Amino acid sequence: MQVESATKWRVPPLDLSAVSVLTNETERRWNHGANGNGGGGTTNLSGRESNASSQTNIKKVQYGADGLPIDPRDWTRANVWTWLINLAQSEGLDISPELAQKFPMNGKALCLMSLDMYLSRVPIGGKMLYRDFRVRLARAMSL
Repeated sequence: MQVESATKWRVPPLDLSAVSVLTNETERRWNHGANGNGGGGTTNLSGRESNASSQTNIKKVQYGADGLPIDPRDWTRANVWTWLINLAQSEGLDISPELAQKFPMNGKALCLMSLDMYLSRVPIGGKMLYRDFRVRLARAMSL
C-alpha cells in the first residue's frame, strides 16, 4: 500500500502583499478615509463614493475606524488577514505568515467556523479570535 505524500495536499502560500498593518491612527484614517469621511463612511463595492438615489441595486459597505467593513460577511481575504494581524498585535499573539495561512478564507467562510475550528487552527488565541469575530458579527446583524 502506497502512502500519499503530505506535501501534495498542502495549501499554497498566501500573498500577503495586499495586507498592511497601520500602527498610527492618523495614518489609518489618511490611507483609508481618503474620500473625506474619516474611515467611517459609506462606499460601494467598487470603492467609489456613491449617491443613494441613482445606485440602489449596489450594496453599500460601511467601514469602521479600523479600516475593515463593519459587517464581517463583507470581508475579503485581505480583510481577514488584516483583522488577524491587528488582533494578534493588540493581544500579544505571535504574528507569523503561518497565522494568515491558517485562515485562507473570506468573512463568509469565517461565519461558518465553530469554536473548535478556530482552536484547531490557533490553539493559543483561537477562543479570543472566535469571540471577537462573533461580537463583530452580532453588532453588524443588529444594525
